[in-house]
Amino acid sequence: MSQSSTVIEYIDPMSFGRVAMRGSLLNSVQWLINKAFTAGAMFFIAYFLTPAEYGVGVGSLAIFQFLCIFLPLTVGDVLISHPKRFELLAPSAAGLALIIGCCTAVVTLLSIPVVIHFYGDYPTGWLIGLLAVQAIRPIIEAKFVVPLSAMRLSLAYPKMAFIDGVVQMGATLLSVVMAILGGRSASLVVPQIVNVAAKATWYSRLATVPHSARFHPKLALYLFRSFAKAASAQYIHNVIVMLEILVLGFVSGKYEVGLFGLAFSIAGQANTVIAYQLGVVLQPIFGRLQDDPERQVAGFLKAQRVLSAVCVPICFTQAVLAEPLFRLVLDAKWQPAIPIFQVVSLMQAFYFATGPSMSCLRAQRRFGTFFAWQGIQLLISLPIYWIGADWKGALGIALASGACWAISAPLVVWLCTLASPRKHLFDALAIFIRPWVVCVPLFGGFYMLTQWSSSFGRLGDIASLFVVGPIATLLAIWIMRFLHADIRNTIDGFIVGALAKIRRKQTI
Repeated sequence: MSQSSTVIEYIDPMSFGRVAMRGSLLNSVQWLINKAFTAGAMFFIAYFLTPAEYGVGVGSLAIFQFLCIFLPLTVGDVLISHPKRFELLAPSAAGLALIIGCCTAVVTLLSIPVVIHFYGDYPTGWLIGLLAVQAIRPIIEAKFVVPLSAMRLSLAYPKMAFIDGVVQMGATLLSVVMAILGGRSASLVVPQIVNVAAKATWYSRLATVPHSARFHPKLALYLFRSFAKAASAQYIHNVIVMLEILVLGFVSGKYEVGLFGLAFSIAGQANTVIAYQLGVVLQPIFGRLQDDPERQVAGFLKAQRVLSAVCVPICFTQAVLAEPLFRLVLDAKWQPAIPIFQVVSLMQAFYFATGPSMSCLRAQRRFGTFFAWQGIQLLISLPIYWIGADWKGALGIALASGACWAISAPLVVWLCTLASPRKHLFDALAIFIRPWVVCVPLFGGFYMLTQWSSSFGRLGDIASLFVVGPIATLLAIWIMRFLHADIRNTIDGFIVGALAKIRRKQTI
């Protein structure tokens, strides 16, 4: 059997939905543990950092994303879109990724004087140091583009889940230790570089990478043509994700950035567990169904329906529990972040759909559509964010961001369905409308309950977190079963599978 055949194993299109959900679950279990740990660590780190110090850390991360016009990891997305030619293209992709990584590092370093000029509210020494450290990241990322792509194509999700879980756990612990030892803003930046370096080493050792071909300039140029479109679209998306912090830091300063940054980093954890990991799993599977667009789109819509049934209730739960959570865990210096956290949580009830949507567009090789969608959103978002930041600081920009994603997320889901000969406009809109119709009145009642329980002080807040919150989430997800057969079958299948495993363990 050839080397490439071990990487590009055939999968029956009829089973791709089951493979996607299984792979997403394997990745999501470790991410669920890690993100729960990370969320707790963020609260712990916030105890040792002031909002201004937190703002400098997340601000430097946003500035770095803005400076990275081309990211090496996007080469992997292009490589995966050619699964049948993986062995031939892999060496050229590795060389192209390294060239891009080195150029990105140089651009970052040369841009530091300009950044200091525009962000005068940030401490100069800290900003220089944090950006210089982050300049190393794209070079490290370039080293595991091909190994990561090979593992994704071979659907090696257990290995990927284990590696990512262990490495992320270590990086989070390093952040906590650095915060305790007085690392201040560096506690949010340095562990991320260590994280990437550890994954690069581990993936490179475990992945089955073809070695029969060599780097070829013409093949690298061929990949670069697709890469330029994909990377431009990905760059715009990265800027949009960080645009709130970029605008907020320029208009309102590091304190408001700190409030928004903490609220965003905590509010986005749950969705990242599910939506991002499913997007990683879906892209190589969608790529195998390029010749069957109807089945591809049907599977995409099914995945989004199931995601909405889980993500939207979780987002509403976060918004409802914000006040008791912040009162119990954080100092008074972070209390102004409560309404920001609530708005960002509700914004996540739309944003969850973007990860799988971007994976679908990449798998369809519709990089131009991806670029146009994100380019238009950037042009619209920039003035709206600016007005929001100038009006109400972090809260104003959170409201502006929520409004933009409430329009953008349904739009991109619909764009993904255009590859099918059938019309799916109502199906795309229903993914968002149905769960909101359920959650608004349901969680409105639970919010009133948490307000009443707060009159009992700390005991009432604990009851809201550990009794009201779980009941509200599980009840909402249970009601979601009745919205669509796909959701009901998936949830029921998960319950039946879990019970079967419990019975097997009891009989051993």
